[in-house]
Amino acid sequence: MATTPAPARVAEHILTTAAIREGLSPPELAGAMYAASRGTPLPSRVDRAVRQAVQAARTRDGAPTTHHEPPLMPLRVDAERALGRFFDARLRLTANPTDPVTRRDFEDSLFTLCVLMGRPNAHAAVSDAVQYTELEA
Repeated sequence: MATTPAPARVAEHILTTAAIREGLSPPELAGAMYAASRGTPLPSRVDRAVRQAVQAARTRDGAPTTHHEPPLMPLRVDAERALGRFFDARLRLTANPTDPVTRRDFEDSLFTLCVLMGRPNAHAAVSDAVQYTELEA
């Protein structure tokens, strides 16, 4: 949630939607997310519900949002940081393709880009992130 800035009403809608999907009250879900920020693992079903609610907020009924309702996008600095991490991991993986730690770092960086950009596959996420970070601020 922190890397996808949104107005308070949209954030409240996202949390409420995720809570309803999991049969929790919004305060219970917020408490679980707060605990996760302090090191307690977030239950995977709650994490999935929040991700789905964020994705739903980025689109309307599965269709792209109109120009009156821009999609939620990550902070540009977070997208730039994630891209840098991806390119660094790709270079390290090219240099040492059999290292499991390097491969895990590469896969983690791809997953991060997919989540940040709200895309289901790596190619689209990297492409969108590059285009997004190259836009004039």
